Amino acid sequence: MSARDHVDSLLAIIKEAAHSALDEYEKYGTPTPTLDSLDSHPLDIADDKLKLKKIVSKLEGACDQLCTILAPPSHTIMNRSQDFGWACLRVAVRQKFADELAKHPDGLHVDALSKKVGVHPMKLASILRVLAAKHCFREVSPDTFANNRLSINLISDHSVSALVDFITEEGQRSALALSDYVVDPQFGQSLSMSETVFQYRNRDEGLQGLTFYQWLQLSVMMKAMVSMNSVIGSLTALHVYSWSSLQSVCDVGSGMGGFSRSLLKMCPSIHVTQFDLPETLALAKQHWKDDFAGRVTFVEGDFFDKIPVQNCDLYYLRNILHNWTDEKALIILKSVREAMGPHSRTLVHDHVLRHMFPTSGSSTDGLDMAPKPMLPNYGAGQIRLYHQDLTMMMSYNTRERTTTEMINIGKEAGLRVLKVFDLAEMCLVEFEVAEK
Repeated sequence: MSARDHVDSLLAIIKEAAHSALDEYEKYGTPTPTLDSLDSHPLDIADDKLKLKKIVSKLEGACDQLCTILAPPSHTIMNRSQDFGWACLRVAVRQKFADELAKHPDGLHVDALSKKVGVHPMKLASILRVLAAKHCFREVSPDTFANNRLSINLISDHSVSALVDFITEEGQRSALALSDYVVDPQFGQSLSMSETVFQYRNRDEGLQGLTFYQWLQLSVMMKAMVSMNSVIGSLTALHVYSWSSLQSVCDVGSGMGGFSRSLLKMCPSIHVTQFDLPETLALAKQHWKDDFAGRVTFVEGDFFDKIPVQNCDLYYLRNILHNWTDEKALIILKSVREAMGPHSRTLVHDHVLRHMFPTSGSSTDGLDMAPKPMLPNYGAGQIRLYHQDLTMMMSYNTRERTTTEMINIGKEAGLRVLKVFDLAEMCLVEFEVAEK
């Protein structure tokens, strides 16, 4: 296929995807918001955005591939190496740019905004222009900026703001150390969870030996994690799996129980057992109080030891296995297997990596493939998945797994895969007992 043929095909994909996205917004009886809009659209806060997420993956991947084909290679590489948008986002969040501009919907000159946010007018203008060039904030007249559809997510009481604050600090600091870390004679070849990029970067700050997970427990992360689950569409799982056929669910490593709460609201006949460490459940109980009394039970324990909640219809694990090495993940799944009854199911809700080469797939693959001539894994349309994989490596010395790797770990634990549900950014992998 010639470059012209590639371009024509990509343009057709982009046109089709863009119109499909417009249709998704307009299903709510409300026009698609413009970038200047400050109003939330119903689809922004919907639990089920699966169709839109799949459309956007196609759109982002095709647009990026089109530009990469037509731009000079040096142009593309320079743009990617000189992307300081993350640093500007961090300043905007920390100094509350969006909070102040919310008081001035028509915009505020940098001279006036400078006095509110404590940043020199010249430097403030430079930072805002970088962000506005990618449609976060807008310049309404020379050196006068206002909020827009993206920047209102940076207002301090918005959960995305907390997520940006976290990612642009810990994530970028670890990323800066990556090139030295991978060639360090001690750390670079280690797969220990106590010898990650995080420990390498903090080895002189008294944190050596403290895992990233332990450090998180010392950090204020709840708001950021709520936002992450919203961004990646965790609640989409409620709309693709047959929950109504279940009576008992064990939420393994339940945390604060956000998913369980949504499940109980949707399915009045289900009883949920939240299983986690004692200190985690102590916080969760304060959050739940008497909500759903009689329909939720809290059971303390450690999934590396034994899960005392026996014979539930379903054992649900969300964002659990990717935190652990294969050896640890196998221990967790074996604990689940021992708790399962002959007809129980296990549902692993996690990121699943897609290969960048064509594959014939299998009956258990379950993952969508992008149309040609796009990369089969959607390329830039799924870039956050590969950033997440790198984040797991830098933080835990673990990784996101492919479908095959997930199936193989399940097999070692005595589980057989039944079905894979593609949720655009995450997946559900359903297992049953291999030998009943």
